[in-house]
Amino acid sequence: MSTTTPQRYQFRNSPTQLHPLQQVLDPITLDELTRLDITAGQTALDVGAGAGSIARRLCELVGPTGKVIAVDLDTTLLDPTGVLDIYQRDLRTQALPVERGTVDLATARCVLEHLPNRHAVLNQMITALRPGGHLVLGEIVYAPVSVHTPGSSDGDLIARVVHGVLDVLSARGVDLHWGDKTPSVLLGNGFEDVQTRWIAETWAGGSAGCRLYADNARQLRDKLLEEDLSEADLDRFAELMTDPAVLVRGYQFASTTARKPR
Repeated sequence: MSTTTPQRYQFRNSPTQLHPLQQVLDPITLDELTRLDITAGQTALDVGAGAGSIARRLCELVGPTGKVIAVDLDTTLLDPTGVLDIYQRDLRTQALPVERGTVDLATARCVLEHLPNRHAVLNQMITALRPGGHLVLGEIVYAPVSVHTPGSSDGDLIARVVHGVLDVLSARGVDLHWGDKTPSVLLGNGFEDVQTRWIAETWAGGSAGCRLYADNARQLRDKLLEEDLSEADLDRFAELMTDPAVLVRGYQFASTTARKPR
């Protein structure tokens, strides 16, 4: 079983990781953005921009007279434009490239829970917001797994691997309850209109969600082998994630929006 080790981001910014992640989470984040009053000429900050799907949508919303600042540890999948500025930053040691009170909207998805200094980075985002500016934050949070498979042993295996992935992340400093705590943290900072939705959907084998599960298990394979899982177990899990007869509860995602007081 894992013990706590020094923290670093556990997943790579690869298309096999980010594309299914975007397919699963973008509809939620984009829906949050439609609920906000984002207008042309505004400035938006996207922390942990990944492959840039949310940053590109923000560019559309703020238009050619606006500005979007995209920040990530790995920026190889991001391309700057006249509206989009790209900054490579290790937020464990480097500050966000924004000035106080210059941002109308700040987003961060599946980022803060991975950072040991998550409170400090959130405070930087809050400081960067103008009065009346909005935060859109989202994190994967811990939740039990439920599975349907033709064979009961396969269902048990899927649950063991998914819980193993969550246990590995938690043991390496990822706060899988951060998304649950976010509303209280923002209320404690005086934010208004704080609203959180907890979303979890079933994923069928072969879907974007199951591809995400498979890629997460592949990237953490060496660590999962230390969690009482065998090579055969992980190979079988990868097969099951392509089987359309499999139905598994996906990661639970906590999505929070809030407004800084005017």
